[in-house]
Amino acid sequence: MGKTLNWYLRRHPLLYKIRYRLVSKKVSLDKIENFCYNDLNLKTNIPPLFFEINHLIFNGVGKDLSDFEKAKTIAIWLKKNIKGGPGLGKSSTRALQKMINGEGGVCSDFSQIYSNFCVINDIKVKEWGMKSLSNESSVSGGHSFNEVYSKELQKWIMIDVAKSILFYDANKNNPLSTLEYIDFKKEEKEINIVSIYENDTFDNSNAKNIFLISKSLPFLITNYDNQTYDYFLDKLDFFPESIVHGILIFIGKSYTFEFPTKEN
Repeated sequence: MGKTLNWYLRRHPLLYKIRYRLVSKKVSLDKIENFCYNDLNLKTNIPPLFFEINHLIFNGVGKDLSDFEKAKTIAIWLKKNIKGGPGLGKSSTRALQKMINGEGGVCSDFSQIYSNFCVINDIKVKEWGMKSLSNESSVSGGHSFNEVYSKELQKWIMIDVAKSILFYDANKNNPLSTLEYIDFKKEEKEINIVSIYENDTFDNSNAKNIFLISKSLPFLITNYDNQTYDYFLDKLDFFPESIVHGILIFIGKSYTFEFPTKEN
């Protein structure tokens, strides 16, 4: 396949907009609250490589960790051991291997592999996307992050692995869920972005622009069956991933972008 055609199929904004519209819909807050990536992706279906890396992540770490502490431990290890780079769009095993080898990884790659690590550690997790509208090219576009459930705090907590950040209220006592973040932003309440590293001062103007300044539209990514996507991305790896995603939309196996909407 020619380089020009390959780029067109992978990156052309028109194809992205078409796919975006096909998989997007508005849903109730209750549906957003009750969704969990783990319900569709069982621990037994996560590829073996994740279990191998998981042993490295928790090697020497205490066993009596809370869900929130485990979630941060995973995120910190991934950022310390993966430098990131170009987007991959590969099956989860191939993406993880390439990321470990220093061959790439953008926010969506981090978010997807993070979800699988949460599953095998019995942490409920969600994957979110965000459409950011801004005049700055470095801010405008898409971004991905996660949300994990803390049994101890009895709430969902928003976490951005790629940027190594969490979100808190004005007093920095209450970690925010994504729905709380959305409400805080609408009501112009103070939102504090905090590093996941203890005693580390956060200073990331790009993250502030994405989450606090831009007109952001978060959406929940649902119906993502990791096993299904792995199968098609591996079997059809001679196609650009956008074609594979198109096939999955056509056969009704695609993920969905669900925008939270308050019922009237």
